[in-house]
Amino acid sequence: MILAIDSSGLNLGLALVDDGVCWSSQLLKPGLKHGEVLQTAIADFLEKSQVEFRRLTAIGITLGPGSFTGLRIGMAAAKAYSYSLNIPLTGISTLESGAFGIGGSAKPVVVLFDAKRNEIYWAVFDCSGDTPSRLTPDMVSPAERLEEFARGGCIFFGPRSLGEAFRRDFSVADYRDNDDFNLAIPEAIRGEIDARRNMYLERDELVPIYLRN
Repeated sequence: MILAIDSSGLNLGLALVDDGVCWSSQLLKPGLKHGEVLQTAIADFLEKSQVEFRRLTAIGITLGPGSFTGLRIGMAAAKAYSYSLNIPLTGISTLESGAFGIGGSAKPVVVLFDAKRNEIYWAVFDCSGDTPSRLTPDMVSPAERLEEFARGGCIFFGPRSLGEAFRRDFSVADYRDNDDFNLAIPEAIRGEIDARRNMYLERDELVPIYLRN
């Protein structure tokens, strides 16, 4: 059973997956106070799910991009659990995890998050199959860089706070909010697959993906 943690943004997502099935999940909204609530939230989540730490076989974490502080806090916790329980660590891009929120789409999907400083974290995926396939790497840029994808009829999957601007400025016809999508669920499902394939992350070398120097 894998425990996945997402603290890359304003949400705190947790999920337990066993044999491809989501056993339990929780989406909290602590804002940027992950450091104050993370340890207690995980302990409470496992207790409510009736799962003891010793049952865990891997830890999953969103690698970024996202909030600098949130990513560091989540990754530090994931590493600590991995070391203390002597279980492997898996991870997935925040944007790739988000792409799981739009399944069976015939159109390319632009997954995006607010990067602040008038910029956007984004990547484009083919979501027509069972799992998303990348069409671009993870990027950070001004929102104007995405205008070409709006003209191309892509689906946009991003925070509610950016939806109005994208619809107004770039005539995005299909903008879907991802504020309530728990990134930890696909992260856990993908992480369990990676763990079975022995595709683990090197804990000592692991750092968040910031996309900025």
